[in-house]
Amino acid sequence: MNIKGNIKYLLAGTIVFLLVYLLLAAIPMGRDFYFEPTWVRYLPEITEEQTPSEQPLPDETAEPFVLGTSFGYFTGDGSLLFTGATEERVAISPLGWAIYPHDAEQTTITLAANGARVLIPEPGYVHLQQDRIYLFHPGGNRVSRYDASGSSLWTRAHSAPITAFNTSPSGTVLGYADGNLSILDQDGSLLSSLYPGGSDHEVILGAAISPDGALVACVSGIDRQRFIVASRMGNQYRIVYHSYLDGNLRRQAYVHFEQSGRYAFFETETGLGIFDSTALASRVLPITGRIVATGSDPSNTVFTVLARMENRFTLSVFEEPDHLIAKTEFPGEHAFLRQQGTTIYLGIDNRISRIDIRGYE
Repeated sequence: MNIKGNIKYLLAGTIVFLLVYLLLAAIPMGRDFYFEPTWVRYLPEITEEQTPSEQPLPDETAEPFVLGTSFGYFTGDGSLLFTGATEERVAISPLGWAIYPHDAEQTTITLAANGARVLIPEPGYVHLQQDRIYLFHPGGNRVSRYDASGSSLWTRAHSAPITAFNTSPSGTVLGYADGNLSILDQDGSLLSSLYPGGSDHEVILGAAISPDGALVACVSGIDRQRFIVASRMGNQYRIVYHSYLDGNLRRQAYVHFEQSGRYAFFETETGLGIFDSTALASRVLPITGRIVATGSDPSNTVFTVLARMENRFTLSVFEEPDHLIAKTEFPGEHAFLRQQGTTIYLGIDNRISRIDIRGYE
């Protein structure tokens, strides 16, 4: 037994726990909020390209991750089910994973449930979202959905390149460089085709569809830039809310619905916007940097936001509607954030941490 080695990793983990706790506790949180670091896991060092073994996941709740050249799955109790490393592109979800080069002529997906391989026999970039498989074709204006056997279910093409894409169990939303916003049902049938307009330069920079398909949100246009929400009414979508934004993002914008579908998060030049569908109102939180990820709990009480500026990340925690209760910055090249209820999973370069939010249930 390597006692010295075990002590070394124990001390390293303890130091990380203390640093995370002290940083997150740096702002008085009011009431009885506090953060409880639960575990830290360091990713194994892999000196050459390696893919996970083709075996079923022993835990259906396993979380997929990508951190730089590393990827794999972990569980809530801190088990690293397996990890791999590659310099190529990686697509990963609870369904499985795929590794493919920039000029992929075909792509093989390994299913996490049973280790089976699924071949997508066309060139393009594979995108995996939960149990759904998509392929973005060369040229940038066409996308197809596939089933778990590799058979094509539908294809959608447009005259302009795709600039925004999002999917939920209820459908798919596509944004294009010509300002078109197309909303599809589960079968790929077109429900609505909108041109939000209102700007000098029409382009959809970011879009999202709620889990139940009732709402679609997007950031559109340059000079003046707008945030728009459309609601499903029968088999059509109609715009029910819009607001002009300060400044102009000239890149893809982060847009995301949280699990309940009540709130939509959207990126602006001046921070992170939050739209409340019950009040049909939005507000912007002054967060600096590019939004990487957001999270929320089922009761919609606490939001978490991960943003990046150059080689530094900022993790901010807000109590609804916009009260900052904790904030910390840390250096890194790669990071991810996942929030499941009162649990935060934070990945930073070569390690993954679990932090539990306590005191407000």
